Amino acid sequence: MQKANQDLTTGKITYNLICLAIPIFMTYILQDAFEVVDMIFIGRLGTPELAAVAISGNILRLVAVFGLGISTGATVLVSQSIGAKKQAEGENIALQSLLLSVFFSAGICGIGYPMSALSLRILGAAPEIVQLGVPYMQITFLGLIIRFLSMTLNSIYRGAGDAVTPMLVLIFATALNIVLDWLLIFGRLGFPELGIVGSAYATLIGRSASVLIMFYICFRGKGAISLKHVNWRINFSEMEKVLKLGVFSAMQGFWRHFSRLGFLRIVANYGTNAVAAYAICMRLRVLVMNPGFSIAGAVSPMVGQNLGACLVDRARKSAQVGNWLAIFVMIGIGVLFLFFPGFFVNIFTQDQAVIQIAKVYLRYLSPTFGFIAMSLVLGRAMTGSGDTLSPMVITLVSQCGIGLVLVILLSYTLNIVGIWLGIALSNVVQGILMWVRYRRSKWGTQIE
Repeated sequence: MQKANQDLTTGKITYNLICLAIPIFMTYILQDAFEVVDMIFIGRLGTPELAAVAISGNILRLVAVFGLGISTGATVLVSQSIGAKKQAEGENIALQSLLLSVFFSAGICGIGYPMSALSLRILGAAPEIVQLGVPYMQITFLGLIIRFLSMTLNSIYRGAGDAVTPMLVLIFATALNIVLDWLLIFGRLGFPELGIVGSAYATLIGRSASVLIMFYICFRGKGAISLKHVNWRINFSEMEKVLKLGVFSAMQGFWRHFSRLGFLRIVANYGTNAVAAYAICMRLRVLVMNPGFSIAGAVSPMVGQNLGACLVDRARKSAQVGNWLAIFVMIGIGVLFLFFPGFFVNIFTQDQAVIQIAKVYLRYLSPTFGFIAMSLVLGRAMTGSGDTLSPMVITLVSQCGIGLVLVILLSYTLNIVGIWLGIALSNVVQGILMWVRYRRSKWGTQIE
C-alpha cells in the first residue's frame, strides 16, 4: 500500500473535505458495526441480555474517553506537523501517542477489571443484569489496550490526511467480527455457545486484527506515518504536548458519557424495557450521526494542517463549510427518524413494549440532529486549532449541568417523556453554545 498522505493546505476546500470525510465515514460505520452487530445478535437472546450490554457499554465508553483524549492530541499535533512540512516530528509524536495509549489502558484495566460488578450495581442494574454484564465487562477491560491503540492509530493517519488506510483495514476486521459473533454467540459450526461473552471475544479479536495490520503498515514504512526510522525511546516532552491537548478532550468525552450514565440511571427507574429502548436509541443515534462525525473528523485535520502552514483564513473557511454541510445532511436524516422511527427500532428488537418506548424517544431526539451536527463540527474545528478547553466546558455545562437538571425536573412532571425532552433540549443548548464560542474564537497558528 502506497503512502496516502494528503496535503490539505491546497485545492478546493469543499472537495478536500468530502474526499477526506467519505473514508472517515466508512471508518466510523465499520467501527460502529462492531457494537451494532453485537446488539443485533444480542437482541435475539432477550431483553435482559440487551440491557446488560447497554449498561456495560456505557461504562466502558466512559473509560474509553481517555483513549479519545490521546488520539485527539495526536490528530492535532500530527496534522500541524504535516502542515508545517515536519514529517519526522509528526512521526515521533505518533510514537509517543501510541506509548501513552499503552500506559493509560493498562492502568485503567487494573482499576476497572475488579470493579466491574460494583459499577453495574451503582447504575442500578438488577441482579440478573449484573450476573450477565460482569463477564462481558471484564473481557472488554482486558482488551482495552487494543481499543486505545486502534483509536490512536486511526487518528494518527487521519491527522496526516490519510483516511483510506484505516477504512480498508476495518473492512476486513468488521467482516471478521460479524462471522465470529455468529459463531461464538450462538455456538455455530462446533464453536461453544457463549452468549454475550461471545460478542466480547468477537469484538476483541476483530479489533486486534485491525491493530496488527496497521502496525505492520507503519513498520514497513508504507503508510502516511511511518515508524520504521523513529527513535524508539520515551520522550516526555512530546508526551506532555499530547496530554496538554488531550486532557480537555478526554474530559469533554468524560462529561458527555457521564451525563449519559446519569440519563441511564434515571431511565433505569422505569424498568428493563426502558433501559433496552434507551440503549437501542443511543446506538441508532451514534450510527446515524456518522455523517456528522465524519465531516467533523475531516474538519479537524483540515484546520490543523492549514494552521500549521499559517493559513488562518483557509482554516476558518474549512470549519464554516464543514459546519453547513453537516447541518444540511443531518437535518435530512432527522426527518427520516421523525416520521419513520419504528422502521429503525425494529432492526434491533421485536419486543413491542421496547419498540413503543424507543419510538417516542426518537421523535424527541430527531429534531435536534442539526444542533448535534453543529456541536460536533465546530467543536472539532476548535480542537484542530488547539482549543480543547472550550468544547469541554460547553459539554460540561450543556450536558451535565443543564441536561441532567432538565431530565431530573421534567421526569417528575412528565415521567419518561420528560427524560426524552430534557435530553433533546440539552442537545439544542450545546449546539448554540458551540456556535457562539466559535464565532468569538481567535485562531493563531501552529502550536509550539
